[in-house]
Amino acid sequence: MARRTQQGGRGTGGETRTGAALGLLGEVLLAGVLVTVGSLLVVTAVPSLAAAVAHVRRQVSGREIGVGRFAREWWAAVRSLWPLGLAAVAVALLLMFDLQLATSGALPGGRLVAAVVAVAAAVAVVVLLRAAGAWSDEDGTPRGAGARDALVTGAERARDDLAGSTLLLVGVGLCATFVWMLLPLVLLVGGLLALAVTGVEMRRRGLGPTRTEHSGGH
Repeated sequence: MARRTQQGGRGTGGETRTGAALGLLGEVLLAGVLVTVGSLLVVTAVPSLAAAVAHVRRQVSGREIGVGRFAREWWAAVRSLWPLGLAAVAVALLLMFDLQLATSGALPGGRLVAAVVAVAAAVAVVVLLRAAGAWSDEDGTPRGAGARDALVTGAERARDDLAGSTLLLVGVGLCATFVWMLLPLVLLVGGLLALAVTGVEMRRRGLGPTRTEHSGGH
């Protein structure tokens, strides 16, 4: 009887974990669609991603979720982060122009310039992802951070957590590969990036106490 009870407990726990995983997957897919719709104005791409990160964090922490809640957070993020979204578009256009010029053959040392542009683009993407994650707390509650505050925090996290930044770049590369293989998968990119930001930030906070204790021991 005891053995059956233990097996039943395991089954219940397994079903709970499976249900939680499926729930998270569903919310990530929904967030991807919502980010795509919210990014139609282009300058709202960064705020849309920030709202998606908050949405995924609320799902992970067991708080209120839903399309209506996402819409409210999206509007709040747009009001706070629209300068960052505008700057992101301007930087993207500048980098695209530089890359096109470098690969045209008309510029001496074009390969070196193209490499520098690629590195600059990677840094910009990571900082923007980190900034989107800095807009909300770990439970998905908006911090009230403005564009400058989110950008500064994002840059600091990108610098201080190089491993996490590398993981984000890998995630961006995978998303780009998915879209290259099948264009309709672009609908999922926003949700996948929001999940990646959430995971990297959870990892960063998990490593924080360990690093502190390690430093204190020395």
